[in-house]
Amino acid sequence: MPTYSQNNKRIAVNTLLMYIRMFITMVVGLYTSRVVLQTLGVIDYGLYNVVGGIVTMFTFINGAMINATTRFITFYLGKKDDGVLNTVFNMASVVHLVLGIVIVFLGETVGLWFLHSKMQIPPDRMQACFWLLQFSIATTFFNILYVPYNACVIAHEKMSAFAYISIMDVFLKLGIVLSLQWVTADRLIAYGGLLSLVGFLDLCIYFAYCKKRFAETKLRRIWNKPLFKEILSFAGWGMFGNFSYVFYSQGVNILLNVFCGPVVNAARGVAVQVEGVVKQFANNVQTAINPQIIKSYASGEINRTFSLVFASSRYCFYLLFLLSLPIMIEAEFILNLWLGVGSVPAHTVNFIRFILCTSILDAFINPMFTANLASGKLKLYQIYVCGLSYIFMIITYFAIKLTNIPESVFLCIFILTCIGVGARLFVLHRQINLPVGLYIQKVLFKVFIVVVVSIVLPLVLHQMLEIGWLRFIVCSLISVLSVAFAVYALGLDSKERSLVVAKIREQICV
Repeated sequence: MPTYSQNNKRIAVNTLLMYIRMFITMVVGLYTSRVVLQTLGVIDYGLYNVVGGIVTMFTFINGAMINATTRFITFYLGKKDDGVLNTVFNMASVVHLVLGIVIVFLGETVGLWFLHSKMQIPPDRMQACFWLLQFSIATTFFNILYVPYNACVIAHEKMSAFAYISIMDVFLKLGIVLSLQWVTADRLIAYGGLLSLVGFLDLCIYFAYCKKRFAETKLRRIWNKPLFKEILSFAGWGMFGNFSYVFYSQGVNILLNVFCGPVVNAARGVAVQVEGVVKQFANNVQTAINPQIIKSYASGEINRTFSLVFASSRYCFYLLFLLSLPIMIEAEFILNLWLGVGSVPAHTVNFIRFILCTSILDAFINPMFTANLASGKLKLYQIYVCGLSYIFMIITYFAIKLTNIPESVFLCIFILTCIGVGARLFVLHRQINLPVGLYIQKVLFKVFIVVVVSIVLPLVLHQMLEIGWLRFIVCSLISVLSVAFAVYALGLDSKERSLVVAKIREQICV
């Protein structure tokens, strides 16, 4: 049985692999986003984001099965129960095929109706949006089918394979974007069609890799009613939760389209691209730790589970804050540099600041959600979290309708996320006895002090200097140094500081 030291080493190695993947996908992804915006134009880029969001609204069903499949495969790996693994995988594969067919049906009925009757789309782009919807449905179908295979890769902690496939995916998408310059047909349609081909290729690669490496991925006719009911019950509550999340996130995109038009959708699309890049840094740590959280809970090591939740919450927060602070402060300069002066959609700067503030709070939410998945007790968790989402969706609707200010939507999301952290803590205390007082002391209090101490000097310098390269370099450098100093001095305990010093000395000696 692997020791704690071996497990921690595996986390470190997997995190390093994820960071290599992240760096490559980040650089290529940022460049790809710029070229897509320039090639498609602001209107078509906004339409691409909102039309794709129609299909995404139906994937709340699949999102629940992603969590259920990943949890059960990882859980039984932690219990060393190989006999059940193949049963779990086969039933999950059948369910995903059925879900894919259901989502295709919903996209071709409800999706088409919504596209033609509710969306703000220029008449001359309606035909292009129709075909974009068709290709988005196909891409979603392929993405649904490879979920069980992706879950096996993550559960087995084969992050190298996950990284290689992701890197291949992002380079293929870059090739698609660059080739659009020579496309004489409608570029929006071509872009959607080529992306669906990439989705099919991803499915084929995951299938071939898992079939060769993991015995449990062998497809068989098999049935286990008690396990099926357990997975279905687990996924059922997951669907309830995922529906609220997708309904809220994509509902916001549609609200922005209905009340503000496709240009604002383009601004949100750019902001979400920036958010995705920043969140990858924290997600790399979280993806590497998640299997260990579930496996430690499955083996009855509850104290290690809590320790991993606390550690990943703080470390992910520090990483997100370290990267987000200079971006939030210098958002205007960065956008002009990235997209070009005059090419930045209105409201994008404010959207980025709101979205990044909200994303930083996800550092608390993701580890708690993983701990909840490990326990298998989703009912109470989903009732509290989903109830808040539905209430705030109503508040958000009236906020944008009464004010007609797009930023009001993102303010509502930020407030919801803050309240959601407290609700999740309360639920996990009742479910798995997570020590709330210790969490506040070791996580929330430490990150609060880090934030307060580190933001003062960068904000003062931002106000004193004129916009330009000098302010960008000075503010970015001071932001990073301020956060790093605050984390080391106030955000880590003595043991963690000693470890940091030892690692630095080790690198210097080498």
